[in-house]
Amino acid sequence: PAARPDRPAPDPWTVEDRLADDGVLLWRLPLPGADRDGLGLVRRGDELIVSVGPFHRVLPLPSALRRCTVSGAGLRDGWLQVRFTPDPDLWPKRL
Repeated sequence: PAARPDRPAPDPWTVEDRLADDGVLLWRLPLPGADRDGLGLVRRGDELIVSVGPFHRVLPLPSALRRCTVSGAGLRDGWLQVRFTPDPDLWPKRL
């Protein structure tokens, strides 16, 4: 949805819950102008390190993603989509 003067724009860093459908959580990060050749992605503890060419940024993971493992990533149309799968040893058990 587009931003309107009477309400703020949606947060582009929101985690999308796809557990019921795909078994993953999806974190979408805007990376306009990035290409796959110069892209790097490293998980370090509770942080995700994103590198684009000579530039890098250390991003603290949202709390839900700290209990997950990175299960894949893709770059499309200026968006890095990182897939996270819940770690069964750290995720609450469903009853």
